[in-house]
Amino acid sequence: SKISAMKFFHLLFLYTFYSKQCYLPTLIIQSTQMTLNYGICKESSIAFSACSYVLLEFQDFKGSEHVGRLSLGILEKFKAQEYISQVYVLIYVGIFSWVRNFKLNLEPIMIGYQMGMQTGDIQYAHMNAFSNIRVGFIAGLNLRELQKKAEKFEKEMIEYNQIAVYRYMLPLKWAVLDLMFLTDDPLVMDKKCSEQNSFLQQMFDSHNLIVICDMYILGSIVAYIYSKYDLAAVLMQ
Repeated sequence: SKISAMKFFHLLFLYTFYSKQCYLPTLIIQSTQMTLNYGICKESSIAFSACSYVLLEFQDFKGSEHVGRLSLGILEKFKAQEYISQVYVLIYVGIFSWVRNFKLNLEPIMIGYQMGMQTGDIQYAHMNAFSNIRVGFIAGLNLRELQKKAEKFEKEMIEYNQIAVYRYMLPLKWAVLDLMFLTDDPLVMDKKCSEQNSFLQQMFDSHNLIVICDMYILGSIVAYIYSKYDLAAVLMQ
């Protein structure tokens, strides 16, 4: 049936995002096309929110916002609470982070986390948790508060065996700690470099380009803040 096929597509969304990003647009196009051909259902909210996210890659901000708002409308029409976690992380981390103040997205993202935990959508719940810290970092929230959140969610991710999301959060956690605790102690620096280099090699081995990009981008931000402009330039290249 159409609904079973839509659910199957959405099950694959997260796994392709983690490991085979090149297949993700195809899945999103297919699920969106099914809605256009056969009409809307609860699952259409996810298809449209994912489509909104992909449109950002083409800098089609107007189209992305239009499709994103349609997704929220479908979510409300069908009262599909079980999909709030998936839709919110795509919309509020996606297009709404482009068209409005970052801080306005923090509360909806946390709602996405809470609804995901309530409905058993643990993976997307923790994607919302990680995204809340990431958006808060970009918005310039207090680093100590971000560290506390990171420690809380880190323990929870390990408890629920959400290792993939945990790996996504590590570069952000390290960036927060680097900005909070600058040290010239060679032993501490050597240990930190060894840990991060080992992790980076794991990401290269598993072809996890998103985490790799995050490590370089966040590393360049930290280097720039500490006036290490040459290092920041090298990392961005």
